[in-house]
Amino acid sequence: MKVNIIGKAMAVGFAVAVAMAAIAVPASADPTTADDYRLLTGVGSDTTQDAVNALGNVILSGGAKVVASWDARGTSPIKTKAAGCSYVRPNGSGAGRQALRASEGENLGGTHGGPGFFNGVDIRGCVDFARSSSYGGSSPSPTGTYTYIPMGVDAVALAINSNNLDLPLNMSLSQVQRVYKCFSNNVGGNRVTPRMIQADSGTWQFWIGPTRMAITEAEINLGDYPCLAADTDSNPGTPAVPVFPREQEHDGTPLAGNLNHVIPFSAAQFIAQTNRASIQTLTGVAVADRRGPALLTGMSTTTQPATQPIVGGRLNTNFPMRRDVYNVVPTADLTNQLIADTFVGAGSAVCTATVNDGGTQRNVVQLLGFGQRTTTVNALEAACGYTDLRANS
Repeated sequence: MKVNIIGKAMAVGFAVAVAMAAIAVPASADPTTADDYRLLTGVGSDTTQDAVNALGNVILSGGAKVVASWDARGTSPIKTKAAGCSYVRPNGSGAGRQALRASEGENLGGTHGGPGFFNGVDIRGCVDFARSSSYGGSSPSPTGTYTYIPMGVDAVALAINSNNLDLPLNMSLSQVQRVYKCFSNNVGGNRVTPRMIQADSGTWQFWIGPTRMAITEAEINLGDYPCLAADTDSNPGTPAVPVFPREQEHDGTPLAGNLNHVIPFSAAQFIAQTNRASIQTLTGVAVADRRGPALLTGMSTTTQPATQPIVGGRLNTNFPMRRDVYNVVPTADLTNQLIADTFVGAGSAVCTATVNDGGTQRNVVQLLGFGQRTTTVNALEAACGYTDLRANS
């Protein structure tokens, strides 16, 4: 963090208190004008925005809210600090991480305008952490300028139109890969049309990854997958044109009227959207219901039989297409006591925050649909608060 050093230093040594009772606050997405400028500001992922909004309402230091989280969607520009810091709203994990890098004064080059610029605006000191639903490195590493601190586990499933009674409720990974690689346009004899979500989405970056769909944005832009995008203008220097507009992630409404269309969808978001009434009552966060006619399907692999992404209303952490979701901070800031208290370790505020649901304490991250690990399997399947997954972007 390059600015507000006095404010951050004053916060060192504060114990981060977590509210244990039902939250009597108005419904919120972005912070309200009365408390916009909190100690820690985050932007980025659509997938985790509701969960971090809820955490922002319950994590307190000296009775004041600590975390200000700005949604991926909404009006733009946003203003994240009292002085300056008015800029285009970062939409998605990739854009959130890019904004964090600009806030740290990196020279991102291209159209950004130079060191610290995000979409032409100098935002140095404007972002303290980025929400990310994907890991930004090429392979897991214990070194790097930025630390990816897991807060929960998500599953990404294929959503179909629930009104299409012909499509199977379980598909194999290879079937779905063939559809997204445009090798086949049917599953079990039923026509399927794949849809894309916005490129800066961590969910999309995860979905097209090498062990999932195994395609790249570069290949899509070259028109290599004509069912996704086609190079129709005979100009090899311009990106291919999507067959259908890219959609905002975790939105099933584009499936309405399109019985054979399919789209990736976060299981945690699906759960949160389903349970939006209780989430608003308990945390004050209004989760937008964007499910439309979407129905999440099960998946099998060569080593795992078909399993569902949601079992008994809870996320299935054994679903094949699972991922950790993160709050990304500059590695140098891990020594900042407020950052550590908020994000680092199993005892951090993010990992332990609860609300009182009729006498039962409910973990906030789990209430918003995510699973949560208490043990580390590997760097990409780590316990909440783990700090040894790093990258330079």
